[in-house]
Amino acid sequence: MKNIASSNVTFFLIIIFSLFSLNALSFEKFNLNEIDPDESIIVEDLYEPLKVTGDALPWQLFSQTKEIEDCTIDKDGFDYCLIKPEYNQKIKQYNGKVVTLMGYMFPLEQSEKQKNFLLGPYPLSCPFHYHVGPSQVIEINSDQAIDFSFDPVTVKGELKVKFNKETGIFYYLELKAS
Repeated sequence: MKNIASSNVTFFLIIIFSLFSLNALSFEKFNLNEIDPDESIIVEDLYEPLKVTGDALPWQLFSQTKEIEDCTIDKDGFDYCLIKPEYNQKIKQYNGKVVTLMGYMFPLEQSEKQKNFLLGPYPLSCPFHYHVGPSQVIEINSDQAIDFSFDPVTVKGELKVKFNKETGIFYYLELKAS
C-alpha cells in the first residue's frame, strides 16, 4: 500500500513538473489569447523580404502594386469582395520580358518536384496559405519539374503582369524547357 501511495505522489509531481516545464519551454511567439481579433498581423510588418542577389528583381518592385478592394453584391444578394491590382509603370515594363526571380517556394502539388507553385519573399509559415498580400506572390508555371526547397530558389522565365480574377494572382512566371 505504501508503494502505491508513493507511486501516486511521484506520478503527481511528474505531471505538475511537466506542466510547468512545457510552459517554460514554449516556442510560441505570440500568445493567441492576447491578440485582438480586430487586429491583423501582417507578415510584411514582422519580417524583411528576402534580399535578392544578382540580376533578380527586388520584391519591393512587386510590393509597389496597389491592392484595391472591389466589393459588389451578387445576384443572390451576397457580398463579394475581390482584391484587384493597380499596376504602376515600373512593373508594367517587365510584362512579357524574361526576368530572374529569387524567393521561397509555396508548393501547390503534393510532390517533391513542382511544376506549378507560388514564389514569395518570405519563408513558409503555414501549409494552407501564404500570409502575404497578392502583390507579394508570383505563380510559377514550369515545363520541367523543380525540386521543392525550403531554401530560396532562383528561377528565370517570362513574366506576365496580368490579373486572374478567379485565383486572385497578380503575376505569373512561365519557365520554358531549354
